[in-house]
Amino acid sequence: MPSETLQAIVLRVANYRDRDRMLTLLTPDKGRVDVLSRGCRRPKSCLMAASENFVQGEFVVFRNQDRYALTSCNVSEAFYPVRLDAYRMTCGAYMLQLAQAAAHPGQEAEALYELLTDSLHHLCYNEDENPLMIVNVFLLLFAADNGYRPRLNHCVYCQKEISPAQGAYFDIIEGGICCRGCAKGALMRLSAKQLQWMRDVLVDGFDTPAIDDDKTLFEVLRRYVESRLETTIKSSKFLP
Repeated sequence: MPSETLQAIVLRVANYRDRDRMLTLLTPDKGRVDVLSRGCRRPKSCLMAASENFVQGEFVVFRNQDRYALTSCNVSEAFYPVRLDAYRMTCGAYMLQLAQAAAHPGQEAEALYELLTDSLHHLCYNEDENPLMIVNVFLLLFAADNGYRPRLNHCVYCQKEISPAQGAYFDIIEGGICCRGCAKGALMRLSAKQLQWMRDVLVDGFDTPAIDDDKTLFEVLRRYVESRLETTIKSSKFLP
């Protein structure tokens, strides 16, 4: 059985049998990989520290056909401070679950891996940043990286250019903003500040200054992203 070294982040852990765990890893080059961590739940197991959510490092695995078993791990980052705050941990768990839903086995996921790493660093080490705004940035960049960047400059119906000062309505199904004249149905209203913030994030990422309307933004972006993934992320019910 050949061994491989995977640069990865643990997205999910599930207890298996009496002493084992199944780990779901996100890797830049192989996408999502499921790995068996044998004996990691023993008190003195050398794999215990690596078999937890949020852990990032170099995972050495043995491969037998399509099955992987963990043999060792050089942990580079555990994102431990996230675990000390229940709300930040919920925000982090939500991002992990989104990454798990988007990643596929055998498909390159470098952009997603880098985005998740950057987001967890902000969540973990930038205590002055609003954790929900970090999630909002993640959601918007996540959508762009996964091929459904929302249209934020022109009305999705009449193609009329919309000034940020006017604000707009966001159409989840059409994937973008629409003007007042074309708005119909239960659309979500975006203020001028919210619309400009979304445009700025797509250019400046985490360097974009935060705004106060974080809960409305989260609801818009959450519904949009989860609709494109065709799934509901369970931890979102604990946010915002």
